[in-house]
Amino acid sequence: MKNDVLREALDYALYIGYRHIDTALSYGNEVEIGDVVESRIKHGTVKRKDLFITTKIPPVYLGYKDCLESAEKSLDNLKLNYVDMLLIHHPCGNPNRGDGNLKPLDKNGGRELASYDILRTWNAMEKLVGENRTVHIGLSNCQPTVINKIWKAAKIKPSNLQLECHAYLQQNELGKLCADKGIIMTSYGVLGAMARPDQSGNKPVLLDDPVIKEISSRMNRTPGEVLLNFVAQLNRGILPKSQTKVRLKQNIDVLGWSLSQEDVKLIKNLGRNVKYFDFPWAKNHPDYVPNEPF
Repeated sequence: MKNDVLREALDYALYIGYRHIDTALSYGNEVEIGDVVESRIKHGTVKRKDLFITTKIPPVYLGYKDCLESAEKSLDNLKLNYVDMLLIHHPCGNPNRGDGNLKPLDKNGGRELASYDILRTWNAMEKLVGENRTVHIGLSNCQPTVINKIWKAAKIKPSNLQLECHAYLQQNELGKLCADKGIIMTSYGVLGAMARPDQSGNKPVLLDDPVIKEISSRMNRTPGEVLLNFVAQLNRGILPKSQTKVRLKQNIDVLGWSLSQEDVKLIKNLGRNVKYFDFPWAKNHPDYVPNEPF
């Protein structure tokens, strides 16, 4: 979401009690978010200390200096002195051409790739913690090999892993890895990422799954509410996304009730490793590890 659509949705979300805002430099909406947050704080309807704001370093800025500059750009956009969580958006890098292009293409029209020393990137993230530009640092869309590499070398351990997770992709391996290390897992695409243009026609529509529809009908809940509640009951953070007031209200109320253990078991049986966010360009990257989840 961008522009006035985002401003209206975020303003209403803050009004009804949302306090976690997830964004990224590559989303192109940090300025709008900063405007709304600044206005709410100025008018005394929300306090900065009550918000938890996450943003991310894009793959073109994984160089040490670039990472620092990317964080400062995000802070300027957001009109903040600090964010609560700063994530590496994706560990597979793209070259920084110096022109602000966050998705550079090669001569064949594919994403141009570049390798970075991810540990140096992490050093930059740690520096940002030391400079009070972020409270926490973490990872997104990372495979176990990368997570373990950073964990072993880090002075400040990653505290969060954000990745695609839903009833069809329950991320049990990464869930165990995070639990063992005390990393909080946050899930995006919980409803199956229906708005994604790269969702191919042969992938099942999660919201139309007959098991989900039966449970939602029986419980007088929407399929979306059922899917959000399921992932929450896996002890994972959830990132609901909507621009409509009705859906925003339904989503924030999703933790006020629980699926039965029988229904949780039914949904767990739906796991089939369906990934809607494929990142096909990353699979050609030299740092990508085939057959590892992310």
